[in-house]
Amino acid sequence: MKHTSHTTKQNSINIACGEKEKKSKKSFFRSFAITTLSAVIALCAGISLYCAHAIIASGITAADSSSAKESVSAVQREPAVPSISVSDSLGEDFTRTLTVSCKNTDGTTEGLLCFVCSKEDTAPDADSEWLDAASGTVALQLGAGSYSVYLANRYGKETVSDTVDIAVDAVTSIKIDNTDPYLNVGMYDTLSVTLETVGTPDESLLWESSNSKVATVEDGLVTAISKGRTTVTVSNTGGLSDSIDIFVTDLLRVPQITEYKPLLPAGQYNESEGALIDRVLESRVAAAGYGTRAGVVAAARFIPLEFNFKIPYFYENGRLDAQPDRPVCDGEGRFYHKGLYLTHSKFDVLDKSKILYGPATWGEPLTNWEDDFGLIPGAQYANGMTCSGFVSWCFINGGVPLGDIGAGDTPDYDNEYSDIGERVWLDEEVMRSGRIKVGDMIGCDGHIALIVGLDDENIYIAEALGKGIVIEVRERYREVWECGDYTYAMLMDDIYNEHGGTGNLTDMWKDYSDVINADTNN
Repeated sequence: MKHTSHTTKQNSINIACGEKEKKSKKSFFRSFAITTLSAVIALCAGISLYCAHAIIASGITAADSSSAKESVSAVQREPAVPSISVSDSLGEDFTRTLTVSCKNTDGTTEGLLCFVCSKEDTAPDADSEWLDAASGTVALQLGAGSYSVYLANRYGKETVSDTVDIAVDAVTSIKIDNTDPYLNVGMYDTLSVTLETVGTPDESLLWESSNSKVATVEDGLVTAISKGRTTVTVSNTGGLSDSIDIFVTDLLRVPQITEYKPLLPAGQYNESEGALIDRVLESRVAAAGYGTRAGVVAAARFIPLEFNFKIPYFYENGRLDAQPDRPVCDGEGRFYHKGLYLTHSKFDVLDKSKILYGPATWGEPLTNWEDDFGLIPGAQYANGMTCSGFVSWCFINGGVPLGDIGAGDTPDYDNEYSDIGERVWLDEEVMRSGRIKVGDMIGCDGHIALIVGLDDENIYIAEALGKGIVIEVRERYREVWECGDYTYAMLMDDIYNEHGGTGNLTDMWKDYSDVINADTNN
């Protein structure tokens, strides 16, 4: 019985041990699985960490690589020597197109800047003064000169410079010089031209008259043919030009001294003709120099040389600047106003309160009150000018107004022409001294005139005498003072210098003897 019991207990133990062994195996496999899973998880985590690290490391390496490449590129991106070209064609403003082709040494154009200046100058530091050249091309219009071309980029501003010369051979301006546009039939004048140039251009000129029946032109020489108007144009092969209107009149003649000239008839000119003659006179004075010695001379030459008729001598009824034995009077034997006294419109400029017996234009009958010099008081004579009236008229029309004063050397008069300027008594020494000039006055007590010409032999004196306004020709060194008609001269340098100076003075007027001889032969 014990044996049985023992066996049963042993079986129980065995069963218990078997169960225990089974439990032990399950625990082992569970632990193994957990350990394995942990290991796998750890391995995966490690792999993930590794991969993440590798990715980060790879990114850092790539960034470092890009930075290096950028650094290399920046070093390589230096400006190359620019390619420069200059256009053959010339712009309207006389410039040529300078084209600068720009690039970096690596072939790119990024960040490029360009600056062009005179070769004596240097490029500025401030970017704002440079031109953006990122397009690869910069074009500038430049005149003649030598220039430096600077190229830089924004990576260190390394610059490279080249020099280019731009040549411009051109006439940049054509201008006809100021001239008198009025010519009398038969007159001629050479027009002068001022050229502004750069380089050494062709300066040949072409001349043209729009109406060759009025005036012709050849190499600037304009010859008046018949009355009318024409436009004279000068031009060059480059298309530049300038023009002037030329007016030709037959109301006047070529300047000349003639033995005979008819007295001016009454009413010879209508209003438009009188106005035209006034414009010609004004133009003559302007060309000589209004307000100068030459301007006064131009006025003094006009009536005796160019006017077709002789202005009569009329002993004055009075003057605008009163003297002790002369009443205040306007337009009667004197005309202290601008222009010629040829038409009735001139009455408008007279001081009506100072008209005694007029008004009457030059050549029209006028009552004279003087009882001397063979004149009959109350008789009528053709109105004109006295000697001092003519000289006064020359001064005011020439732009040197000295007043409507008289001649003579009268102690009771405060202001006469013998009191104006520096008086010198005439003798051979004075006449040979060179002190006496065209534009000075010459006269004697009771008479005054103007010197309007000097040549090697003669002196030419414009004056109003009994035979009208004429030019007297006297031998220069002896006869002029030995004749007794002239005893002194008034040197006028100080007077003219107070006004406009000398002007375009000539000792003689233009000689038209060839035209006069041609007319005589015809």
